[in-house]
Amino acid sequence: MSKRKQAGRMPPGDREKTATRPEITATRPVPLSCGWASVVLSAGKVVSVELERTEERLGRTIGKKFPGAGEVAAEKTGPGRILRDYSEGRILSEKDIAALPVDWDRISAFQLKVLRKTAAIPYGTTATYGKIAAEIGNPAAARAVGAALARNPWPVLVPCHRVVGKDGSLVGFGKGIAAKEALLGFEERNMRRRRVAQ
Repeated sequence: MSKRKQAGRMPPGDREKTATRPEITATRPVPLSCGWASVVLSAGKVVSVELERTEERLGRTIGKKFPGAGEVAAEKTGPGRILRDYSEGRILSEKDIAALPVDWDRISAFQLKVLRKTAAIPYGTTATYGKIAAEIGNPAAARAVGAALARNPWPVLVPCHRVVGKDGSLVGFGKGIAAKEALLGFEERNMRRRRVAQ
């Protein structure tokens, strides 16, 4: 075999790495009350929910964080369908969220406790940082709860926007208070419509 052909061949070890590297895909942008969102998946698990004010900015963020990610229609994946349903005003249940194939292994034990409690906050309601801290057995850890939520990789689907200050004030959302207010307002309107329909 010529040196030219040998140079073009991938070493066996690299071939194995390429073959076992999980494919990264991102759902097409879904419009939300506070901007646009996309679910990023690897090997079928949700690794991230990216949320930005504009569709263009969302595309740039995904391109930077997950270069080479493929694109898939939201309805082609379970998590994408749930995000789309949320955007269309469907009132998601705790079961919907619990069924998501979230990659819980990527976070610390403390953050896992915080996010699991957060995932159980019912649609259209809120809980305080102090309440979450008490429920995980550490009532003095309200600030640590806030820090854990600030690093939530799955906003909207794991609804950290539903966690508020002890006086009900809207504080501590990574995408800004206006985004938090928009998401809570959207859920409140949907709950109101449901009550009227009943």
